[in-house]
Amino acid sequence: MTAVMISKHKITLALLDITLLVAGFSLSFWCVFASGFYGLAREYPVYFIPSIIVLTVIFLVVFQLEGLYKYQAIANPVHQVQSLLKCYLQVLAAFILIVFFMKTEYIADSRLTIGLGFSISFIFMILTRALTVPLVFYYFVDKGIIKKRAIIMGAGEHGQQVLDQLRQSRENYFEIVGYCDDNPHLLDASVSGLPVLGSSRDVNQLKGQKSIQEVIIAVSNIQRGDLVALIERCKEAGLVIHVISDLFSRVTEKLEAEAFGGLITYRIESHQNGIVRNIIKRMMDFFGSSLLLILLSPLFWCIAWAIKRDSPGPVFYRPEVVGKGEKTFLTYKFRSMITADAPSSEEREARDNGEKRHLAFMRDFIQGRVKGTCFVENEDRITRVGRFLRKYSLDELPQLINVFWGEMSLVGPRFCSVTECGFYKPWHKRRFQVKPGMTGLWQVRARSDVSYDDMVVLDLYYIQNWSLLLDMEILLRTIPVVLFGKGSRVS
Repeated sequence: MTAVMISKHKITLALLDITLLVAGFSLSFWCVFASGFYGLAREYPVYFIPSIIVLTVIFLVVFQLEGLYKYQAIANPVHQVQSLLKCYLQVLAAFILIVFFMKTEYIADSRLTIGLGFSISFIFMILTRALTVPLVFYYFVDKGIIKKRAIIMGAGEHGQQVLDQLRQSRENYFEIVGYCDDNPHLLDASVSGLPVLGSSRDVNQLKGQKSIQEVIIAVSNIQRGDLVALIERCKEAGLVIHVISDLFSRVTEKLEAEAFGGLITYRIESHQNGIVRNIIKRMMDFFGSSLLLILLSPLFWCIAWAIKRDSPGPVFYRPEVVGKGEKTFLTYKFRSMITADAPSSEEREARDNGEKRHLAFMRDFIQGRVKGTCFVENEDRITRVGRFLRKYSLDELPQLINVFWGEMSLVGPRFCSVTECGFYKPWHKRRFQVKPGMTGLWQVRARSDVSYDDMVVLDLYYIQNWSLLLDMEILLRTIPVVLFGKGSRVS
């Protein structure tokens, strides 16, 4: 029943937006053409209706993408004004592009009309959404018409404080049905007048039994991996998540702050990239890798010549790595190490010892027993050319072939070898949700200066907050990192 009411509220708000937009642009057409303010009064152009329809559709799409139909946007006037201004600038840019590429006067041939339409409808939106809608919203909250059933994750002192503040606030739209807590001694107990319904692992079951829509995480002294796992469990249940206190600094999602009842919470909503975004990313990978393979082919030949000249062995090295869905594949790299069948026994011994040291280091690094500023020293198994290639990440350029075939992406989490995957903590494997990338967020933001846990957190942040603009930012930041060899593990 509550979910139906919420849907009706969103539909009502969308209809209100349509009314305001149509009214604003209709008034602008009236002012310019029918009013006589700008010369003789004229009839409306026949194309004014399609123009208004096109703009209205664009506005509604942008409003939805910017979250203007979410409760925290509806209830926060300042957030409304900021979001509306951002939306109007985006729609104006989109409309300018449509007019430019279509090169027709039948959308709009009057900049004055469009300018007035944007200005008048924006004023209508501010007066209605920022001033009137919040008042109506809190009236419905006060009357109990708008309620969202929720549970508090954590029945300790922190969780009880959250409940007390919510009970005292007239702006609270949560109907708290109980607690979840992993302390077995609290199961079925009553805390501050509410039952402890189960543990965090019961959240999916409780969602169906109690018609729960949202969860408030109020757990102190929790480890990073446990928090990530807890949030993932709530997301899999399809719940909207609110994180309270300093825990938000460990969360990997893009966070939206909202305030109610004296609390500041950070909201996380489960979302999928979707078919359209996946197609866009694949097109970017395919055309980007194709272009780079063509442009860099002379450099490939030069590197191949240098490798063959420097040491015996093949040009390419093809290790087995773990990718999306924990599926393995062979990736391409320029060979930078001495081969296993090197002619010199000293070289073979150096390679074997180097391999053992590397695996020992990666085991300790992944498990958090060494700091992120450490790296394997005295890498005697690396060739002279290989040392240069690794310093500037040139040894990874052949991975463009993997990107072309769809096994990798230009931007994404770092892949790992099959052996290294065996050292992973359970929550580390969440980075296998998407294809691995040639470059990624931690490579350009942190490089080798962070712990392995922090690397995975940055990869998870990228997965949760992917956008085309984020990919472009990472690719652009990769250029100076590669050119200057910043943060390389090879000294």
